[in-house]
Amino acid sequence: MQVISWRSQARPVQEDFRESGDKPSNPYLTSPTLVFSLVLIAVYVAIGILGGDLLNPLLPLALAQCDGPLPIYPWTLVTSIFLHAGIIHIASNVLFLLIFGFILEEQVTKTRWIATFFLTGVAGNLTFVGADLTGFFLTGVPNMNSLSCGVGASGAVYGIMGAATGFRGVILIIFIAGLDLFAGGGFFAHIGGLITGLLLRRFWTSELKSF
Repeated sequence: MQVISWRSQARPVQEDFRESGDKPSNPYLTSPTLVFSLVLIAVYVAIGILGGDLLNPLLPLALAQCDGPLPIYPWTLVTSIFLHAGIIHIASNVLFLLIFGFILEEQVTKTRWIATFFLTGVAGNLTFVGADLTGFFLTGVPNMNSLSCGVGASGAVYGIMGAATGFRGVILIIFIAGLDLFAGGGFFAHIGGLITGLLLRRFWTSELKSF
């Protein structure tokens, strides 16, 4: 997640981790990783063209996750996932989504993959809001004229990573590969998405396999 301010344990994958009977008809056309990556890019390009700037697009506040101190529009918990503040922002999120998304596809059904994306993305946004609320009230009376806004799919990307690799995998990636949890100022959204992804991995690998 990119924050913008305005003022006015990995375990072996079991064979039955994936539900039986799920046979992909075309691994490219039906891949949720590819579909969601293309959607993210399409939204970025569309907004960039409409705003006249593809490098740093002008983002609509009505779709970004802004809180001052409470969420202005509840649907932004979802819509903000598909917004990105710049070319590096969208490129990095799509890159990591492609890497870990394909790994997760080998482990779960498409339904679970999509559920993981949205649940971790929303959880990341809720964590972002919770952190902002805590900050507002710890520092005194909230300034209703100050908006803290966040956009990006990084909460969902961290969630996908957690669900795909597990706790040990995440530790290795963060501390050996040098993945920056604080990138873009979205630390709390990243942590919220990551923890939710780890919890979902435990759920997906449990005996609760009716979903």
